Amino acid sequence: MENIASFLTGLAILITALGAVSIALIKVYKNTKKELDSLPRRVKRQATIDTLITDKLEEVKDLLNADRIQIYDFHNGGHWANGRSALKTTCTYEICRSGIKPAQSQLQALPLSCIAKFISTLLNDGKMEIKNLEEIKDTMPATYNLKQATSVKSFYDVVLNNKYNEPIGFLAVQYIKNSYGIKTEKDKEEILKLKFFVEEKLQEMKEGR
Repeated sequence: MENIASFLTGLAILITALGAVSIALIKVYKNTKKELDSLPRRVKRQATIDTLITDKLEEVKDLLNADRIQIYDFHNGGHWANGRSALKTTCTYEICRSGIKPAQSQLQALPLSCIAKFISTLLNDGKMEIKNLEEIKDTMPATYNLKQATSVKSFYDVVLNNKYNEPIGFLAVQYIKNSYGIKTEKDKEEILKLKFFVEEKLQEMKEGR
């Protein structure tokens, strides 16, 4: 009798466990289906926002006579063996003047630790204006080599923030063949306007608006 009771108790536990697993699987299925059903809508929304951003980049590129404008996002590239987050940055948007070689494919998942001084200075000051790349040859050799590898001669970079004023990436205005074109406060105001526009659109994308 005791064996039968133990068997029935074990069977009841097994049925309960199987029921919990079934509920979990159904929940995963529903979430996956919901995700797949929303994919076309999300693709369309992102394509619309991407177009708005690239059109604005083109407009400011021409206004400042820049050769290339890029947007970089900060992201987590996993973790190192010691548990430290392997933070990285990736160029997610790029527009170039005709005749200028694109560099986006070379600028994927760059470890922040490789350009630590550049990132630290950029985050502390909110921007970095370099009218001649040789200015940072000795103080930021890694950044100098990276910029030089993509033919940059001068640049103006500015931090991008989310609605909580947390850094999420940066905007890069670059000069390669053309001479440095950010000469007045009005020019810098145009970059700030672009910064705010991009921040707004990236927030809309994140929130699904």
